Amino acid sequence: MKKIILFTSNTCPHCNTAKTYLRENDISFEEKNISSDLLARRELINRGIKGVPTFIIGDEVVVGFDADKIKKLLDYIITDCSQCNTKLRIPKGKGKITVSCPNCKSEFKTTT
Repeated sequence: MKKIILFTSNTCPHCNTAKTYLRENDISFEEKNISSDLLARRELINRGIKGVPTFIIGDEVVVGFDADKIKKLLDYIITDCSQCNTKLRIPKGKGKITVSCPNCKSEFKTTT
């Protein structure tokens, strides 16, 4: 699974939207707040980036909140279990697979 780093600041409303989106979709991420973390601020400046939110997803950089682009860069798909609505992460590019829900134990087949 690709590591996701989200650079934020205290005064950025789009950063709050980005964090909410990631949490609501059970997407794990590491937050680096440039308002309170000098090393995070330097890291962003060294990359030549001047805006937040900024996502580092694997080796890719996304400046600004673009949900569609973020979904495309993830190496998994998030789907709901049809029986209990638990959010499940399914790896992309694995062909036909059987998925088991850890919550209700139901199984279904899908193609990724």
